[in-house]
Amino acid sequence: MKNYFFLILLLPILAIAQDSKTFTRDKEFYIRGNTKVIGNNILSKDATKPFDEDDRVNDEFKMQYVDIDNDESTYSSSSAYLDIDDDATIVYAGLYWTATYYGEKGVKKFKDNRTFYKKKEERAHDFQDVKFALPQGGYENVRGSLIFDGEQSRNKMLSSRSPYACVADVTALVKSQDKKTGMYTVANVSATEGLILGGSSAGWMLYVVYEQETEPLQYITTYHGFEFINKQPVEVEFGNFKSDEKGEVRTAVTVGALEGDVTLARDQIGIYNPKEDAFITLDNRVRASDNFFNSTITINDTIFTKRNPASRNTLGFDIAKLNIPNTENAVIANSSSGVKMQFKTRSDRYFLFFTAFQTTISEAFFSSLGAKENETEVEPSVEEDIAIAVKAKENTPITIDVLNRVDENTEEAEEKEEVDKPSSPFIKDPEVTRILEKPSVSIPEIGKGFYIVTNVFSTLENAEKWSTTLTERGFTPQTMLRPDNGLFYVFLNSGTDLPALYEELKQVRLEKDLDKAWMLKINME
Repeated sequence: MKNYFFLILLLPILAIAQDSKTFTRDKEFYIRGNTKVIGNNILSKDATKPFDEDDRVNDEFKMQYVDIDNDESTYSSSSAYLDIDDDATIVYAGLYWTATYYGEKGVKKFKDNRTFYKKKEERAHDFQDVKFALPQGGYENVRGSLIFDGEQSRNKMLSSRSPYACVADVTALVKSQDKKTGMYTVANVSATEGLILGGSSAGWMLYVVYEQETEPLQYITTYHGFEFINKQPVEVEFGNFKSDEKGEVRTAVTVGALEGDVTLARDQIGIYNPKEDAFITLDNRVRASDNFFNSTITINDTIFTKRNPASRNTLGFDIAKLNIPNTENAVIANSSSGVKMQFKTRSDRYFLFFTAFQTTISEAFFSSLGAKENETEVEPSVEEDIAIAVKAKENTPITIDVLNRVDENTEEAEEKEEVDKPSSPFIKDPEVTRILEKPSVSIPEIGKGFYIVTNVFSTLENAEKWSTTLTERGFTPQTMLRPDNGLFYVFLNSGTDLPALYEELKQVRLEKDLDKAWMLKINME
């Protein structure tokens, strides 16, 4: 029996004002273990030589693919070394790759005393396909799930670079090796060579969670998405844990970003200090507090050099794992159950595609979760008092088991969609009045308002499948968990303007299989 389990969830964790629905919680582990991260860039000034200059901005370099494998079947490749103890058991290995991919090549033009950038060739590769080589074997073909593609973005800052990010679960491949330590190579990551506005950049990252008896009990969670950090700061909240009741609370974060420029300062990561009611900027010997994202791959205070090529300047690609300073538990106190981080910039701009958080947890909290078998997916406990707002997964096969879903029209479901008393005497529609007259449902950490619910399910898997169907029909569904009944509600929209939302509900009911959609009122006491 293994004393760990993990919970797979998708959770919008960034402030609504940031319009960042693409950023989601992916994995969650309660484990006696730790994490490793490796990676490398895939665009540079030279195909094989390390690049260490740091006196010019990325825009000035004519980029070309890094290609170190002497394999004619690949057009880009780079490697990194994973060092892990033989007695460690791999629990999860996630492979990420990201790049600016405006087209195959970009050029800089001069006309009428003006400089402009032009796409020379359109995209020619399926960027979701890469090759992954393990220490004891050749390349394996890997197809990733799309996290984000900026090619069709209405934001010109995004569309002119067309950044993307993908992820693949490669746990089985990594576990298949007798010896996990060694050099890992990723090939055929697609990006724009040449010159584009803002500079082109690309890279890959392997994030590994492992179990080992000599490690402490830890809560580990991963998030991914693609958040454009530009003018407004973005905040990320981590929860679902309880830190040690006594002694030192040890915490670390891992982040991955694209387009962090070493010569452009004033980008920062901060962690909220409740005692000072302020965000404290993070730094170390290789990352300044006012230039955190600086085109490097670092582990705590050291640049990670077990790579090929081992460029000091990774030209816009950043990976950082660092311990959070927590002297006398000033930032994360004993028995804490939440941490908040902030990402911002005032000069450089960057795309955050990955962040992970880990902290030591109490023995009592771990024991209360209950021991689970290896890799058993579980639903959150009601007593954890968590509410999860979920965005539908992309690229999920559509096979919906209608027999297992909970019908909204059942007496039990009707009983649970309680809403509030009238807030406006001017609404005359009988159904709107009926919605207003019922008491509100209380769900922690969910925005107050009226929610257009399309269906409710007893399992997250079926909720995700239904959400995928709605997404392919042009809707933008989200899912929330009600802790009081353990059911997953798939909704389309929410807000406080009930008359407007009710008109939208009537239109939704005209759609196939949505004639029984209803309104649920949340946190409107």
